Parts: sequence; structure tokens; C-alpha cells
Amino acid sequence: MATEIRQVIQQATAAFLGGDYSVAEGLLEEVAERAPRFANVFNMLGVIASHRGAMERAVAMFRQALTVNPNYSEAQINLAITLAEMGAYEQASQEVTKIREREPDSLGKLGLGVLGKLANAHCDLAKRYHELGMYAQAIAEYDMALALCPTFPDIHSKRSVSCRELGDLAGAKASLLRALELSPKYIEAYVNLGLVYRKMGNMPEAAAMWERALEINPEHLPARIYLNQAKSGATPSG
Repeated sequence: MATEIRQVIQQATAAFLGGDYSVAEGLLEEVAERAPRFANVFNMLGVIASHRGAMERAVAMFRQALTVNPNYSEAQINLAITLAEMGAYEQASQEVTKIREREPDSLGKLGLGVLGKLANAHCDLAKRYHELGMYAQAIAEYDMALALCPTFPDIHSKRSVSCRELGDLAGAKASLLRALELSPKYIEAYVNLGLVYRKMGNMPEAAAMWERALEINPEHLPARIYLNQAKSGATPSG
């Protein structure tokens, strides 16, 4: 029986790799029912379900693969991506953390699109922490997102806001300078850097940042307001 099952798995895998999901699914379901001890069978069923838009079934299949083999990184990555696509960012973030703790190098093998989806899971959780005033936790989540996608300037910029609210002005400044290094015309980064300089008491540098933002986009209203307030000696809001 074991030989027969393995032959069916080989046929199913060949059909799966060939993109013949209908044939593959039938064979995989047969194996799953007769011998539910093969994690790769459930992983392939999950991929097929995800391809068809049956996201809840996909999650169930990936979780079943991990029940059979808790260290199956491919299934866990697929689970994290699927959860992120469903908007379940906190759950996706938990899966990403498990992968990183167990196998730090595995995430680096993924494509930028996949890493972006996983980074979004951390960013969404960071946003929630920020809204609750839990700025240190938000920064930690942004740091995990940046570990996945270090060249995304918007993540650096968002991190700077949490740093600023926490009172870590040096951290906020460093994040914004990195964002501008990656994207020299990133207007929001110039605006936020101006606010950081203002909190540092360096109004000439703050005004220079808002002026730079207006050079890029003369219609940017917040930058115009902050610059006018700086020139008039008023305290900018934000």
C-alpha cells in the first residue's frame, strides 16, 4: 500500500507542477483521505485552493500541513501570504515571526512581491499599535517589516512617526534620512523631517525641509502651512 500511495503522490506532483490542478487535486485528495501523513500533499492542496480563490480552504490545508510537519517552512510561508491576502495581518505576522525564529535565512530566498506581502502584515500591526499609543511596539513591528523589505522608503517614513511620538527624535531623523536616501523626492519624508527638526528646536533646518518639499510640489498644503508658520514665528501643528 505504501508503494501505491507514493506512486499516486508522484502522479499528483507531476500534474501539480505541470499546472493541471484538476487532476492533481483529485489525486491529492485521495492520498489525504487514505494516508493523511504527508505534509506536502496538504501544502499542494492549499496552493490549489489559493489559486482558485478558496482562501479559507487554503488556510485549512496549510495548517494541516503544519500539523503533520510543524517545521515545514514552505507551508508556513504560504499560510502567512494567504492570511495577509485575506487581511488577517496579525495572524500573518505571527506566522512570519515563527519562520524567522526557526529559520532566519528562509525568508531571504523569497521574491520581492512575496516579501512585500509579508512586510505589509507587520506594517498593519504597527499601525494598530501606533493608533493605540503603543509606539515602542509599533516601532518593533516596523523593524520586522524592514528586515523583510529594507529598501521600502514608506516603511522608514512610517517608522519615523512612531519614533517621533515616542520622543526618539534621533531615531525619527535617521529613519527619514534613510527614506530620502532611497527616494530623494519623497515629499512626505521632507515634511516629517521638518517636524522632527522643529521638535529639536532647529527651525532653520525645519524650514529648509518644507521649502524642499515645496520645490518638488508647490501645491503641497501642509508644507506651505508649516513653512508660513515657521516664517511668522508661530508653532506648527503636528
